[in-house]
Amino acid sequence: MELPIPGAIRITLQAPTTLTHPNYCIGGSLPCLYWGANEIQYPSDGAGAALFTTRVSITNYKPPQGCSSFLNISDPSDRCFFNPKSPFISSNADQIVPKSFIGDIEDYTIMVEHSIRGEATSVAQRNGLMNGALMSSDGKTIVKSFTNQTRMKTNPNADGDIFTVQEILTAANANLEGLSTAPGADEAHGETYRSSGIVIAVVIEYMNARFRKNDITYKYLPQVIDGNEYKSMQNILNPDGSYTIIDRHGIRLVFQQHGSIGQFDFITLLVNIVGALFLMKFAESVVEFFMLYCSDNRDYYAGAKYENVL
Repeated sequence: MELPIPGAIRITLQAPTTLTHPNYCIGGSLPCLYWGANEIQYPSDGAGAALFTTRVSITNYKPPQGCSSFLNISDPSDRCFFNPKSPFISSNADQIVPKSFIGDIEDYTIMVEHSIRGEATSVAQRNGLMNGALMSSDGKTIVKSFTNQTRMKTNPNADGDIFTVQEILTAANANLEGLSTAPGADEAHGETYRSSGIVIAVVIEYMNARFRKNDITYKYLPQVIDGNEYKSMQNILNPDGSYTIIDRHGIRLVFQQHGSIGQFDFITLLVNIVGALFLMKFAESVVEFFMLYCSDNRDYYAGAKYENVL
């Protein structure tokens, strides 16, 4: 038995066929935008981790008069040095998109592909050939099961496991409308996780059946990291020398691979049997030596062990 060696993990997002107008978009604290999957997920191809945007704002910062670029700065006191809080910079800022929620994010679907291999064993497999389950945060309740049959039913061309954003939130016992516990959250205005962002750690736990090395199952075990918010500042340098900053807050999924896999090996069994027999014989010799030469009753034990036949 051994810990599996983590392989590649790929996370992709896909928009639903039809979008709805959820309650938080109707008379909520912020307006809603409807974005495609490539715009919501940042970066667009997640490797082991992914950010799904739930709140966004976009601002364009133009170089002040007399500044050709924000990058040709040789003096730290130069007013062309890019600092969004500087009055020279903020006065030339244009808000392209005000603070807005991403509408109907819960109905988007996530596809997760992952693989493992062994070091001492010859096990090597991707999740498309395994059976798995998305578990609740207590690790006891199955939220969704994954088999070849269910994958084909969801999507005949699916290479991985598909579930909605809401299903992973439900499994982690997370509520985007709940009040954020992050230290930087705006408690005075009741900032929610949808606004501040949230971090969910997902452990993928592997196990294979005894004497069947390729019969591997796994479980997704999601857990909210309490008190964490998540934001990402995406900086885009434009041809005219201006900066466009996309301020993203959202759901941060971080996947970690763990578990125990193994295979039957006759040589290992033989080594263990020989080792066990040696230890038994060694223990017997130690006890016998103590009884015959160290015990107060050694004469009695010697008489019981040896018999004179002449």
